[in-house]
Amino acid sequence: MANDQGLQKALVQGITMGLPGLSVALGVNGETVWTSTAGYSDISRQVPVKPEDRFAIGSITKTFVAQIILQLVDEGVLDLTRTPADYLDAAVIAGIANADKATLRQLLNHQSGIPTWEFQPAWIRKGRGDEMTLGKVWGKTETLDYIRDSVPADHEPGQRYAYSNTNYTLLGLIVEAMTGNDALAETRRRMIEPLGLTNTFLDSFEPIPGGYANHYHYATPEFVETAGVHRGFPEIRPYLVESTAANLSPEWMAGGLVASARDLVRWAQAIRSGELLSPEMKRETFTYYPPREGDKAQAEYRQGIAKSNHFYDGRAAWGHSGGTLGFTAMMHWIEPDEYTVVVLTNVGGMHSGLVASPVGLFYRYALMPAVEQFMREQG
Repeated sequence: MANDQGLQKALVQGITMGLPGLSVALGVNGETVWTSTAGYSDISRQVPVKPEDRFAIGSITKTFVAQIILQLVDEGVLDLTRTPADYLDAAVIAGIANADKATLRQLLNHQSGIPTWEFQPAWIRKGRGDEMTLGKVWGKTETLDYIRDSVPADHEPGQRYAYSNTNYTLLGLIVEAMTGNDALAETRRRMIEPLGLTNTFLDSFEPIPGGYANHYHYATPEFVETAGVHRGFPEIRPYLVESTAANLSPEWMAGGLVASARDLVRWAQAIRSGELLSPEMKRETFTYYPPREGDKAQAEYRQGIAKSNHFYDGRAAWGHSGGTLGFTAMMHWIEPDEYTVVVLTNVGGMHSGLVASPVGLFYRYALMPAVEQFMREQG
């Protein structure tokens, strides 16, 4: 094995930059070739992060949902050219702009124009801020009430790219409606169990033996103004609060999974290889459908996966990132060498307004140079 001194130094640098805890794994062909941790899963008790520790992965959850949807297309249950109105009861989608016009493909690739509940001011305070009810488990359709009737479409279907958590809440509901099973049960049966992802769970909807890492959030002035700091979130240091008292239930199939870094290495390879799909649906996963007005986003979003053509040092990367209250996660495989990088950390930056977050700076300027050197030495 190549010398990992540079990688270890990078993780130490991440902790000195203020990240509470880190779990990082590198993979080749679905096998983890290196994994390590740094910092604490619980700052107050100074509990070190362990390689098997679970962190919330936020929107990387969407990659699981997308693969289920494509499997259901393989099985003839769903048609990507149909709309949520074709599969869900009218009451579920009532008052949701574009839910009767956007196709499932447009939900998968965030070109539906369906507005997101995630950035509605009232939801932010109740879902991540000072008006939260601690211990409350949100209903699966409850977030949709924040966009019914009063929030217009972002754009016409297919016109532009606009990331929306609502797309994947609706897709999760479609999975349940068309299989007759809980979306979690389908995720376990189709993905988690066949791939041996023993440290992957859906928070609030199933027991999690041993739980997951304590978590923290950047309580910047913008976060305080937008969300407010809940009285149950103690200050750890200036502009950092502990959000462990909250749960991920409102995120559900848009962002509620927790996982270990090693599990995500295996998961990334399953997507990349298309092993869970037919050849046709593997092609569908990676086919880019440009919006009519062109895509100004940094990455080209496909069906549950994004491609960044200038990810690092002129190189392309496929994958997904995730951010929620108290957590940030990255999962990418880098071209042309096809190695996987997974970074999990127990600090979140949602609604904080940080232009360059400490997590992003660590990833790009400390970790990636060390990863590149390590992989070159691996041969």
